[in-house]
Amino acid sequence: MQKKNLSILFLFFFALTFVLYSQASATKSRLSGMGDLSVVIEDESNMINLWDFAKNPAGFLDDEKGSVVRGDFLWDTYEIRNLAQYDEYGHISKYKVNGDLLDSWLSSSLRDEKGFAMGVEGNYFSRQTDSKDQKNKYTSPKILLVFTKQLDPLTSFGSSLRYLEDKWELKFKPYQDNYEKKVKDFQAEIGVSRKLTSDVILGATLGYDSFKRSHNPEEKISISSYYVPDSYALWLSGQTLVEIERKLKLSLETTFRFKRADFQSLYFDYVYFRDNKRENYYYSYLKFRGVYDLTPKFRIGLFFFDNELYHEFEEPLYSYYSLYPYEFTVRHWGAGCSYKLGRNMMVGAEYHFRDSSQPGEDNNIWGWKDESLHLGLEGKLKEDWSLRGGFIRTETNENPNYIKKRYIWENTLTSGFGYEPERLNLLLEFSYRYTFKKFKQFWGDPDLNSTSHVFALSFKKGF
Repeated sequence: MQKKNLSILFLFFFALTFVLYSQASATKSRLSGMGDLSVVIEDESNMINLWDFAKNPAGFLDDEKGSVVRGDFLWDTYEIRNLAQYDEYGHISKYKVNGDLLDSWLSSSLRDEKGFAMGVEGNYFSRQTDSKDQKNKYTSPKILLVFTKQLDPLTSFGSSLRYLEDKWELKFKPYQDNYEKKVKDFQAEIGVSRKLTSDVILGATLGYDSFKRSHNPEEKISISSYYVPDSYALWLSGQTLVEIERKLKLSLETTFRFKRADFQSLYFDYVYFRDNKRENYYYSYLKFRGVYDLTPKFRIGLFFFDNELYHEFEEPLYSYYSLYPYEFTVRHWGAGCSYKLGRNMMVGAEYHFRDSSQPGEDNNIWGWKDESLHLGLEGKLKEDWSLRGGFIRTETNENPNYIKKRYIWENTLTSGFGYEPERLNLLLEFSYRYTFKKFKQFWGDPDLNSTSHVFALSFKKGF
């Protein structure tokens, strides 16, 4: 998609929120504008509850009050400079890579006074990377349906269905070679929740996931097919929420998962016949988040998740070389604090550490480590208007780091505003982020630089 068309679409979408605000809504831009303070800030899209924290459909009824329509729109335009390419004679040339990323959501939820709720959400994700030699495009439409019914004042039951399609397209311009891959993913969950006391809530979910790759009998099966097998999975998780005197709020989720995958044997670079092998996997993981108000103004928070899917180790540069983006599973630790300066201003700071290290065949510990420092602030200019800003410093290194140098570092400046006129029951958020990223010694000299401009718009209308 060309930048001119993206600009027109963005301006149209921005104008639409003012003209048709009764038909759309969402709030994910707030945290983006204030440095991604995701641990200590309980935003409407980041609450400590069964729905936002654990995606238990039984918690959908209590996620917010009343019926709402939400919408989110994000546009990320990035540029990679000094990308090196070697020809057959060993000569090096440098060129630029441009890309665009679009991510949009639209959702509607209905809640009534009889303890019933239902919702639908549509999401469309698109990423395109383009250079003189190749073009890489990834699209992913998704849909979510959720239903919740209160069985009695203390007990709720819910179910949800998710469906998505991922499609990758890779085109080598000099040779007019085109490659395409597509997968389909279907998920279903049922959940229950029970209030033991006014301060303690227990929840449980049972889920099923079916992941299938598109098959073309005439196509050679590349190495990417080997790493993206057909699979299905079952999981059972339990959640506990505790709130004490409106000072301490804790959430804990434990999950046990069974997965069966159909791999294809791999010989050298390609395999010309199908030779499937099934493997079973059993694993569990833990997720925790808590906040504590030491004083009415000062809050601290902690976060831990040992099975988080993380894309940022390779995005957007490495996706340029691969038809399939590789997802890392990381252990994620987060800690932070926030402080209220008077009635109209709040500042916060967080530290996040992500680690994908795992034992290798040579008994070495291999992986990536990612550390980031987040600073953010928010202030009210008037009763209906809020202004936000932030800064994020991120460093990424291999583990082990033999040369003892930084591999990747980036600085991100964030800004945004919010508009919430109470008489209209409307919420509008906007954010802008600028990121400068440097890749040290990536596949030889010279070092690589990339920049990105991210625009995000969110809105919510209550009924």
